[in-house]
Amino acid sequence: MALTIAWGITASNDMTPEWNSVFADSRPVDYQLGDIFWNGVLVDRHYLTAVDGGRVILPLPKPIHEKRNGKTTVARFEVTRFHRAFARLVHNTGPGEDFDRYYADAGFVTVDNPF
Repeated sequence: MALTIAWGITASNDMTPEWNSVFADSRPVDYQLGDIFWNGVLVDRHYLTAVDGGRVILPLPKPIHEKRNGKTTVARFEVTRFHRAFARLVHNTGPGEDFDRYYADAGFVTVDNPF
C-alpha cells in the first residue's frame, strides 16, 4: 500500500483553546500531528486534537480576528473542507462520539480549500 496515515505524536502539551470550553471535559488538551505518507515519504501534515476527555478528534481551526470597538477579538474559527474530512477520517478509525455534533458545538466554520 502506497498511502499511509499516522497520528498521535504530541506537538504541544496542555493547550487551552477558547473553543474547548464548550465541552463537558474542558481540561487542557494536547495538539497532535496527523501525517500523510506516500511510499513512506511524508507528504502532508495536519494538526489534530482529542477533546472532551478523548471522546472525539477534531481539527485545529484557524482563528479569524476582527476589530470591534478598538479591540481585536476572535470572530470565528475556520477549518478547510479538507482538514475537516481528514480529522473525521482519523476520528472514525476508532470508537467515539458523533464527530459532526462536536464540530458544530465547537462553533467551527467550514470554508473552501485554498487553491
